[in-house]
Amino acid sequence: MVTERAVPSRHMWLPSALPVLFGEELKVSDPWPGLLDEVAKFGTLATELRDEALRDAEELEGVGIELLQAASDSSMSSHGEADDLRAPMRVVLMGRTMAGKSSLLSALSGAHFDRIGDGRQRFSRDVFGATTTASGRIQVVDTPGVGAHLGADDTELAIKSALDADLIVWVNSNDSIQQETATALRLLGVIGKPIIVALNCRQSLKGVGRLNLLRFPDRVFGNKEGLVDEIKRHMAAAGVEPLDVVYVHALAATEALAHAEIDTELLAASRVDDLTKALIREHAAHSESRRALRLVDGPRLKVEETSLALMSGATALRAQAERDRSMTNDVHVRLARVLRTANEAMTSDIETAIGRRRDWHLTVTEFGESVTSAWENEISALQADLHKTLENRLSRLAAEVESTIADTDAEWASVSSDAFALSGLREFDEVWGNRLLRVGIGIGGAIAGGWAGLQAGAAIGVAIGAAGGPAAVITGVVGGLVGLGVGVALKPLKGLVDRVFLGKDGVLQKRRTAVAKQVGPILDDLTHEYAQAVAAQLDALRDGLASERARSDERSASLDQLSCQWTQHSENLRALIRELDRETTSALLRIAGRERLARSVKRATRVPGVGILAEFGNSAFWEAWLYPPDLGERLSGGKAPFAGGDAASALSYALSLVDASVSLLRADSTSATLRTDADIPAEITETWAGALAAHIGKHIHIETTRRTHNA
Repeated sequence: MVTERAVPSRHMWLPSALPVLFGEELKVSDPWPGLLDEVAKFGTLATELRDEALRDAEELEGVGIELLQAASDSSMSSHGEADDLRAPMRVVLMGRTMAGKSSLLSALSGAHFDRIGDGRQRFSRDVFGATTTASGRIQVVDTPGVGAHLGADDTELAIKSALDADLIVWVNSNDSIQQETATALRLLGVIGKPIIVALNCRQSLKGVGRLNLLRFPDRVFGNKEGLVDEIKRHMAAAGVEPLDVVYVHALAATEALAHAEIDTELLAASRVDDLTKALIREHAAHSESRRALRLVDGPRLKVEETSLALMSGATALRAQAERDRSMTNDVHVRLARVLRTANEAMTSDIETAIGRRRDWHLTVTEFGESVTSAWENEISALQADLHKTLENRLSRLAAEVESTIADTDAEWASVSSDAFALSGLREFDEVWGNRLLRVGIGIGGAIAGGWAGLQAGAAIGVAIGAAGGPAAVITGVVGGLVGLGVGVALKPLKGLVDRVFLGKDGVLQKRRTAVAKQVGPILDDLTHEYAQAVAAQLDALRDGLASERARSDERSASLDQLSCQWTQHSENLRALIRELDRETTSALLRIAGRERLARSVKRATRVPGVGILAEFGNSAFWEAWLYPPDLGERLSGGKAPFAGGDAASALSYALSLVDASVSLLRADSTSATLRTDADIPAEITETWAGALAAHIGKHIHIETTRRTHNA
């Protein structure tokens, strides 16, 4: 019988074997000069690209100018200084109002007991920092509570503080999580700072409460698994997991410290020391890497938002241009039909009115000079008849044109430009947008106060009835048409009358047949003159509509051009982010003492709070996999793909994402499907798959045992 040989976990390899397998470690270079230079260059280039996008937008009237101008006031550069690198590790306390944040700050700092609330919401509404008693290199920052009634400003202030954190402690009381609090927690996951969850027990210490805490701590702190699972679910929506979960009784800790003689028994029972130890461990292991990430993440987040907003705006612009073209074509087809019908009706009116005069000669009984007067009266009556008929017809035309425009406008008002979008966000750089959508914020949820939520399409386009559109052309031309009937062809017709009846003395002695021979051509000429006059006016109207359509098409073409420009700007920003990610990964590896790996990074993709995907050469890949460096963020190394095997190369990265077997189920030139025998929330694997897709440029799908069980 053949038995399988046990393969040791990659974490079980002896450290002493590393130089044997891969050689002695190289002398570690100082990571900071290169990283600081890269961050400065990153901010400068990103600001230039954003300003160029601003200029592009200003050339096209009405395209989100207000939003873009507001964004231009925000710098893309890091506000970090060299002195900040020596600052204490910044730990930001966040959580729902009355969760116990201020009590926890007092417990950790041994002071500032006056900040502890009295049971009212929104007691602490400022940001306040203090160093811990355990280490002067750790600063704890108290923030306003989130989710309070009328507390939107408090939440915004807390989120801004989180952006400058090295580490976040999410303080949660033993109550369930409300919607506003859950949204803030998910947003923190998207921001990508490491999160320690501190479950604060709020059991009263009065009566037997103190005795229960001292004698039955497991009973006091127990039965919180459901709450922990709920917190993890909200974090998983952003693709992240908590760094640690600790249980504390902040009130017991502050009460133990509030007197001159510390109540050591009560302090120990509060378990605040567990949180202190977690902070000290994190400081010892990652304080320098956390400072590096704080330096990088501020400007990176702004550029990430800007890139997403530009790509979203480009999509909206393309959709709006296509919608405008379709709407313009629709209204002009309808108006052409209206004009054609009107032209046919007016031609019929002219022929009918004039046709009734073709037998006029039969009514003539006097062939003297009075026939001239009778003919002039008949012509005047004809013109009056046509004037009234055509004026009514043109008035109805104007009303029908307005109605057609109004009906078209109403029908298109319910048609969203989204229906004309060829695609959504850019295919392989949408992991950021997808995380925002999954946590329920949407692209419109601003985080860093930059461009997030720029919806250019909402400010784009000209309505059908707007000034300069078809309605304006119709109104101007129809205004000239209404007066058509009175003066049309009057002068040449008057000349015909004079020439035929007054210019020939002998015609008055002829009989009706001779008169008829003269009247027929006159009426033919009259019909022709009226038809030409109507046709000329309607042609002028058509020319005006054609010019308006050309302007509309030009506008749509300008929207398409701006969309292409914004797409290119977004891609250029993504390229800057990728280069910053590569330099950041190398700096983190140097901070971890892994110079050889730092020099081997070919390209990298970071998803803050989730991990780093880095491409290495073959030897460096195996070194990174067998001896994974501790960077403070998960590092997943991969190999350069073989020809045509880009999608399949996802497997090499996935091997480091989870400590479980991973297999490649299928792969082709455009996509790959992986499977891991791990029970992982779908949202987390979706984030991993999105990161792999962004890094590799191919569709990636990850199946897990949890997904299989749910199927």
